[in-house]
Amino acid sequence: MAFDLAISVQDAQSAINDLTGQWLGSRQIHCNWATKGAGANDDKQSSDANNIVELTNGSSEDGKESANSDAPENNPQYTTVYVGNLAPEARNHPSTSSVMQLDLHRHFHGLGAGVIEEVGIQRDKGFGFVRYSNHAEAALVIQMGNAQSIHCGRQIKCSWGSKPTPPGTSSIPLPPPAPVPLPGLGFSH
Repeated sequence: MAFDLAISVQDAQSAINDLTGQWLGSRQIHCNWATKGAGANDDKQSSDANNIVELTNGSSEDGKESANSDAPENNPQYTTVYVGNLAPEARNHPSTSSVMQLDLHRHFHGLGAGVIEEVGIQRDKGFGFVRYSNHAEAALVIQMGNAQSIHCGRQIKCSWGSKPTPPGTSSIPLPPPAPVPLPGLGFSH
């Protein structure tokens, strides 16, 4: 099986992140990069097909539960939440970058699911990341944050970040974000 699409690596990674964790009927979608198989052509096609999209319902062919310990949901080194479907304003105006980052920080801090260590956005691509202090907090946020509205009423998509948090990454919590200023309560000089 071969796919030849003329899209950028960043767009492909964004698509992988957007689709991973979504549900198709009763099966959860897991996407990853296709890799070349090392065996015969039939083995290669089977290997490529498995690496492109994997649909699971939590059980193997023999009916017994299966768990891939490398999968983000089973690997404690994954602590980053991918946040997709951010408002288009984040893509079009450089000045909104810090505003969107603050909005993202406020939104996820408000969920109260854990200690946030890092918030970042890819302004031009319309997605961001929120890193938590541990895997359990990130897993809870993925469950809580999916389909919530943020910034201009768009429903966000939350899933696991594409890479585990490297061992030894400093664990310094971000301070709580500044509250949203209320109109008319500004100070004059």
